[in-house]
Amino acid sequence: MPDPQKITMGKVRLAYALNDHETEALMAAIWPHGVFPLELWHNTYEKYWRGFAERNATLYHVDSPAFPGTDSAKEQYLYTHIYAHDISNLFKSLAARVHAHALREGLKYIFAITYEDSVEGALAEETDFLFNSLAAVEKNSHFQHYMVVNTDEFIGIMEEKILAVPPASYDFIARIFPNTILVDTVAAIRQLHAFHYPLRREVKGITRNLVDAVTNSSASETLPTPETATPPAEPAAAEQPQDQKPVFRVPAALWERKSDAAVRDAMQAEYPLSVIAYVLVNWCGAGKAQEGHKTPVGRKTHVGRLLAEKEYKDDKSYRNFVDPLLKEADSYTIVRA
Repeated sequence: MPDPQKITMGKVRLAYALNDHETEALMAAIWPHGVFPLELWHNTYEKYWRGFAERNATLYHVDSPAFPGTDSAKEQYLYTHIYAHDISNLFKSLAARVHAHALREGLKYIFAITYEDSVEGALAEETDFLFNSLAAVEKNSHFQHYMVVNTDEFIGIMEEKILAVPPASYDFIARIFPNTILVDTVAAIRQLHAFHYPLRREVKGITRNLVDAVTNSSASETLPTPETATPPAEPAAAEQPQDQKPVFRVPAALWERKSDAAVRDAMQAEYPLSVIAYVLVNWCGAGKAQEGHKTPVGRKTHVGRLLAEKEYKDDKSYRNFVDPLLKEADSYTIVRA
């Protein structure tokens, strides 16, 4: 799952009923610090596709498609169409090398993160046509990832997959790409408040409570208009004066008498990671008898292991992961509800 502090533009659009122009204006306003155009695709590439692609590259002496590189911090503007083109080309290359089942599972993961509801209609038809075509080539060629075939046969399958599937079958990747872009949730909410957009409906990751907390904290600020908006130098939630802290109310039902993992899972849909870390360290830590959790140092290490997406080699790295979260939590008012 992506960082709980980020959300896809697909869900933001649904929550605020944004059109294409409004979507681009929002991302331009919070670029570059609040926009992460390739993160969801990179996570999917690492989780579902890279292993298959590299295995076949080694076995059959073919190139393994590299994930497109970018340094968004150095780019003055967000060129969504260029990112979409790069991802579309990557997907085409992977389709020739990776089994259709693995490719479909990765795309299903992207759809699940991007959209609130299941994908239906024209998009579902397009994806079914593409994957049915890829699977038919593999079936006719007796292609299996867990069966070693000779190099010539594998290259022949790659060429057949390239030639058998119409190029337009991949067009939907570029079309859906803007919806798959991750943005900083708090920064997006604050900017939409500046644009005078009301929340139209709750989605997973943007609730009425969260919107009220963010917008109430910025009520006395002079907010930019869509024409003059410029990206903030730092994440917006960390910029509030002491007497204007965002307020997060955490119901007892989410954390009392629950295991630490259950607290994390219950909170991650509605609260920033820093708030979850604060609750786990300060509210759930008291009275814990698990070995290694009795000291503050041990507790922070344990919470770091629960929240970090990657695995670190030493305990100190987990504590270093938690420390900035707790520092960020100090800029909020977190109360028991």
